[in-house]
Amino acid sequence: MVLRFSRTFVTCAVAVTALASSVQEIAAQAVKAKPPKIRASRGGILYEDDEIKLRIPRPWRMLSTAEKAAGILLLEKNHYTLRLEYHTVQASGIIGGRFLEIFNIPWLTADDAWTCSEGLTQDPWPASRQLMFVNLIVDTGDAKVRENCGVPKPLGTWMAKDGSREYVGNRRWFGDYFTTRAGFYFFADGDNDHDCGSKAYMLTSQATSLDQLPIAVVAAQNHNPDYKRCSPF
Repeated sequence: MVLRFSRTFVTCAVAVTALASSVQEIAAQAVKAKPPKIRASRGGILYEDDEIKLRIPRPWRMLSTAEKAAGILLLEKNHYTLRLEYHTVQASGIIGGRFLEIFNIPWLTADDAWTCSEGLTQDPWPASRQLMFVNLIVDTGDAKVRENCGVPKPLGTWMAKDGSREYVGNRRWFGDYFTTRAGFYFFADGDNDHDCGSKAYMLTSQATSLDQLPIAVVAAQNHNPDYKRCSPF
């Protein structure tokens, strides 16, 4: 498969994802795999282990290889991070997982981040025949959202465009996650194999405050790996 991402009018970074270290430790114990093969491929590199095969085109690059044994790939491009947890487990017993298991909100405490997450607008887009990605939007024009997310005032501003002025910027893109028709944060393998893990894929960036979030939505298509086993579909 080919990993492709397109961006439209993205102005700055979005929040970095993080999972609890306990999840990573459990996942590392669950994966029983040979070391991955990483080799040059046309226009990029090819990553392959006993579970997935993924061609990573330039300018995307792989980050630290320390988590590969845990069934996690981290890819970066232009300060955006794509986190592919293709063999993982949930920290909670909630079906499909919870927001705070795959995201954090750097400028809020865990309790406040939970409250803020409940008011995020979810905007789904098709990503492939099997997957869709869900954009998470912080609407700072909504007084309730501002209260829950610690936003002192709307972030919109007047901008010149085509000889006129328009008010833009209230709606900020926080990040997105990939899901199936069920709409869960985590989706399980389809092989019903006890040696398979769940999947959780998300795209974020490096914003540390809400005003750094981009105005426009980041769009992604066809990021799904080729599954050698433990396919979720």
